[in-house]
Amino acid sequence: MKIFQGMAAHVMGEIFLHIDDKHMDEAEAWIRKAVETDERNRMPWYLAWDYALYAEFFKKGDPAQAKGNLHKAIELMRGCGADGWVSKYEKELPLLS
Repeated sequence: MKIFQGMAAHVMGEIFLHIDDKHMDEAEAWIRKAVETDERNRMPWYLAWDYALYAEFFKKGDPAQAKGNLHKAIELMRGCGADGWVSKYEKELPLLS
């Protein structure tokens, strides 16, 4: 059951993020909820995806925040042994500057 709590919040955040720019507050609230839920439930893989989504959220307005969240996602993915995803996101980091 714990897996679905964070996943549901993540999906809601992603939906609001991609609807249009008028729903950014809702997107951020859902992404934060996903992060909090996956931290509380100790779900590092899903938490990594939450931080990657949070990085995407900040790409338009705050590149420093985007970079910070992508770093968190990379470290969590590295801890999960997801080397392919680590490489993918490490290539994106320089583009955020």
